[in-house]
Amino acid sequence: MGRKLALDVEQRYEAVMGLLGREEPAAAIARRHGICEATLYGLRDEFLAAGKEALSQGRGDGRQREDRVARMDKALAERDRVIGELTIANRSFCLIGRQAGQP
Repeated sequence: MGRKLALDVEQRYEAVMGLLGREEPAAAIARRHGICEATLYGLRDEFLAAGKEALSQGRGDGRQREDRVARMDKALAERDRVIGELTIANRSFCLIGRQAGQP
């Protein structure tokens, strides 16, 4: 396991944006931040993966969010229906039990 990176979030962001913006060679960016090039490329990969994940969760696509909400609403309605049926069945059994002399 590697040691903990000494850069804070802002420094990591600055390094990754410098790499993505091709402001200077990766070696120079890594040297300025006191990390190796492999670490810099790893930070870039994490940054890009997090961005892709955020977009896939609907933050960048309203249609995906609407679809997810519609699916959740449908599932909730189905659960409400099942709960209603079980409530009716439970009340019926209680009524039958009382009529049969059971408490």
